[in-house]
Amino acid sequence: MPAGPAPAPAPAPAPSPDAPARAFPAHASYTAGVIKPSHVTQAAMDQAVQAHYAAWKGAYIRTTGGQGSWVKYDATNSTVSEAHGWGMVIAAYMGDRALFDDMLRYAQAHPSANAPHLMAWKQTLSGGVMKSVEGVDSATDGSMDVAYALLLAHAQWGSAGAYDYKAEALQVTREILAHEVNATAGNLMPGDWAQGSDRVHTRPSDFMTSHLLAFARADTVNAAKWTAVYDTVSAIVNHQYANGSAATGLVPDFMVQSGAAFVPVPGTYLESLHDGDFSYNACRTPWRLAMSHIVDGRTDLLASQRQTATWIAASAKGVPRNIRAGYYVRNGTNGKAFADWDDLAFTAPMAVNAMLGGPSSQEWLNSLWTSITGGDYGPTVDYYGDTIRMQVLLTVSGNWWAP
Repeated sequence: MPAGPAPAPAPAPAPSPDAPARAFPAHASYTAGVIKPSHVTQAAMDQAVQAHYAAWKGAYIRTTGGQGSWVKYDATNSTVSEAHGWGMVIAAYMGDRALFDDMLRYAQAHPSANAPHLMAWKQTLSGGVMKSVEGVDSATDGSMDVAYALLLAHAQWGSAGAYDYKAEALQVTREILAHEVNATAGNLMPGDWAQGSDRVHTRPSDFMTSHLLAFARADTVNAAKWTAVYDTVSAIVNHQYANGSAATGLVPDFMVQSGAAFVPVPGTYLESLHDGDFSYNACRTPWRLAMSHIVDGRTDLLASQRQTATWIAASAKGVPRNIRAGYYVRNGTNGKAFADWDDLAFTAPMAVNAMLGGPSSQEWLNSLWTSITGGDYGPTVDYYGDTIRMQVLLTVSGNWWAP
C-alpha cells in the first residue's frame, strides 16, 4: 500500500508567560575600561551566582503569614523594606517570576500610612500574621529598590499579566519624589516620615546612582526631577571627597545640610555614635556609587570611587580579610579603622568598586572575588552580608543590566 501522508509535526509549545526576556545569565555590556575577574571563567562566575542564589533563597525566603514571600532578616521572624527591595531585585535578575510576584504581593499588603505605594519599613510575625511595627512608614532605600525591581520586572515579563509592573513602578517613583525627596534642598531624605530637621538629613547608602538614572528614563514626566536628585547626590559625594575624604573617597552613614553643602553628622543621629563615619549603612556605598559608571558610563563620581579602591587595597595590604567593619570619617582620622573585625557586608561592596580599574586593580578584584565566593566566607553568613553579596556577585560577574 502506498504510504500515507506524513504526520504533521507537533506544534511548538507556547512560550511560558514566566519566561524572562533576559534569562540568567544575561551578560551585560559594561562601560569601556570596567574590569571583571580574570582568574575564573565566565561559566564559573555564573555557576557561583546560581549556587549563592540557591543558598540565599533557602536561608532567607519565608512565606509564614500567608501574605506572600518575605526575607527573614533577623532571629525574631521580622523583615524590613530594605530586605524586601533587595529580594525583589535579585528575583528579577534571576528571572524568578514566581518569587517576584509573591514578594510584590507581600509589599502591597504592607503600605506606608503616608503613601499607599511605598512599603512600610518593618514587619514582625505576630499571631501568625506579619504586622507592621515601629511606625507604619517608609525607608527610602527600600522604596528605591522596590521601584527599580518593578522596572526590571517590566523589562523581563512585560506588564500585561496579573501585575502592571510599569504602572506600579511609576506610582512608587512618584511617591518617592513626593514623600522621600526634599524638594527644597534636593536631597533624598531617610524616609517618608522625615519632618522638620530630618528633612535636611540624608543617608548615602540611599545614593543608588544607577537607579536614579533608570528612574529618569522610565518616569519621563519627572525626568528633570530625577536628574536633579542625581546631581545633588553627585555634588554631596564630591564635596565630601574634596573636604575631608581626599585620601579615601569615603562617605559616612548619615549627612546633614550645613549651609549649601552636606557634611557628616556629629554624634548620634539615628543609630550609633558612628553615624558620621563609614559604618553599617555606608558600607554599601562603594557598590552603589560605582554603578552609574559601570552601567551608565557616567564619570562624575569616578575619581572618588577609584580613590576608595586604591585606598582600601593599600589599607588591607591586598588581603580582603583585612578590610575592617568600620572606618572614621568625622569622628577620627579619616580612613582609620575603628573596628578590629571583618564583615562580608564591608568586604563584598569593595569588589564592585575594584571594577573601576586603576593600578593593581585586577589583582585586587581577583582576590576579592575569591574571598567572597568561598575563600573567606561560606555560602551563608548572615542576612545583611549575604544579600549584599548576592547583588555584588550579579554585578561583578557581568549580569547586572539596566532596565
